[in-house]
Amino acid sequence: MEKTIPMARPWQYVHQNDGNICMPVGRPIGKPILVTGGHRSGSTWVGRMISAAPGIGYIHEPFNIGVNITPNPRPFDAWFQYIQPGNAGDYEEVLLQILNYHYPLWRNTTRIRSGFDVIRVLRDQVDSTVNQLAGKRPLVKDPIAIFSAEWLYRSFGMDVVCMIRHPAAFCASLKIKGWRFDFRNFLGQPLLMEEYLEPFHAEIEEYCSFEKNVVEQGALLWNCIHHTIQVYRQNNPCWLYLRHEDLSADPVNEFRAIYENLGLSFTKGVRRVIEKSSSSRNPVEVTGRDRYKRNSIANIKSWKSRLTTDEVRLIKQKTEKIACLFYDDEDW
Repeated sequence: MEKTIPMARPWQYVHQNDGNICMPVGRPIGKPILVTGGHRSGSTWVGRMISAAPGIGYIHEPFNIGVNITPNPRPFDAWFQYIQPGNAGDYEEVLLQILNYHYPLWRNTTRIRSGFDVIRVLRDQVDSTVNQLAGKRPLVKDPIAIFSAEWLYRSFGMDVVCMIRHPAAFCASLKIKGWRFDFRNFLGQPLLMEEYLEPFHAEIEEYCSFEKNVVEQGALLWNCIHHTIQVYRQNNPCWLYLRHEDLSADPVNEFRAIYENLGLSFTKGVRRVIEKSSSSRNPVEVTGRDRYKRNSIANIKSWKSRLTTDEVRLIKQKTEKIACLFYDDEDW
């Protein structure tokens, strides 16, 4: 029987025992969890806080093609690689290896470029071995997997946690980071364009032909990602959809609800980890030493000091048709 648990917002739903899952040959060690959604939307924080639970093994961004060291034995060709039944044969075995903690030690060893890389490879190999031997439930944290989330869910029976963030906050974060995006990564994937991004085809082509600033790029990228999330909300009500702002305003209670949904034990130790990561004593900006500690409440509206009035107006104008599905006018 299907069980529905209302969450903090009327558009959040959790359904258990969904029957539309087709498992491939071979199975992950445990029922996997996917933490995805828009990048710069708190997926790392959420992934790390969930992986504080007993029996969870953390796997970091196998879809990320911008790093030397990766858990992926055969990195993908494009940012936001789109996997679906028509091309799944090229990727199924790779993802199964990742979910079963088969760390590509030799591949990563040949790509070491610094002392930090050496430490990371050794740490990741040890973690993978421990997770495999302990039979830990794999958690894949990867916002770059957002367009492949439905295939991952149906192929591996994943519990999906999908992060959402205010468009102004998303664009402000990209602006601070200076993270530009080459939209040819989308145009080069015809199946992705046809399935999810056709409403933005003309605009994506324009952004490939003419240089746009990082805020304009961010607004289009936010639209592409959150339009897809809205499709997921309609097609997959069994997933857990979370706004970054709601988590930041009440981390302990929101994470407690996430843990309940995922069947995890919310221990006193877990609570302490969450409180430490979101304390008002933490800085608003993440520091290199404490990457997962931030003043979560102050961070909600930090975009107001990062963007100009004109930039906010532009973002609101470009995203309002989709943003209104997730945010009210008062959120601006």
